[in-house]
Amino acid sequence: MGETGSGKSTTAAVLTESLAAAGHRSQVIGLAALLHDLQNRLYHEIAEPKPSDQQDQQLMLDLARHIRRIRPTALVERFEQSLAAVPAGTVVINADLRDHVVDAPRLRELGFYFIRVRCDRSVRHQRLRARNDLSIVDDEQVFQLDNIGWDVEFDNNRDGIEHVREFCAELLTGVLCC
Repeated sequence: MGETGSGKSTTAAVLTESLAAAGHRSQVIGLAALLHDLQNRLYHEIAEPKPSDQQDQQLMLDLARHIRRIRPTALVERFEQSLAAVPAGTVVINADLRDHVVDAPRLRELGFYFIRVRCDRSVRHQRLRARNDLSIVDDEQVFQLDNIGWDVEFDNNRDGIEHVREFCAELLTGVLCC
C-alpha cells in the first residue's frame, strides 16, 4: 500500500519475479480491478481514445466513492471472487489497497501481509508526470493510509530498480523464508 507513484506496482512486479526465481507461484490481484475496468469501458463508450494502462485517477476515485456509497463491500467482494480462483500454494499480491474501513480489515482477516511503500511527495509527482496519467489525485489528502497498520515499510525514494530487488530479496528471506 502507498500513495500513487510510490512504486507499489513496481514493487509487486519485482516481488513476483523474486518469488518465481525462488520457485514460488504468485499472482497479482487488484482491489481496484473493477475501477480500472469501468474507467476503460467509459472511455471506450464515449469514443475517447485512452491507452489501457493510462489512468484517470479522478474518475477512478469518483467511481470508488459511488460504488462504496451503493455497496461498501463491492470492491473487496470482487477481489475475494478473484482470490477464490487462485490455485492453492500461490502467493497473492495486491498493490492497490487504499481503504482502511472495509478493505484493509478484510484483507487482514484473509491473512495478507501489508507492505507500506513510501517515497517523498516530490519523487511521486515526478514519477506521475512521467507516467502521463490523465488526472492526478492528491492521495495524501484523500486517503488515510496511515490508518492501515502495516507489517513492514519500504522507503522507495531512490531511482532505479536495484534497491527494490534488494528489498524483495530481504522480504522473501524474512517473511516467506525462501
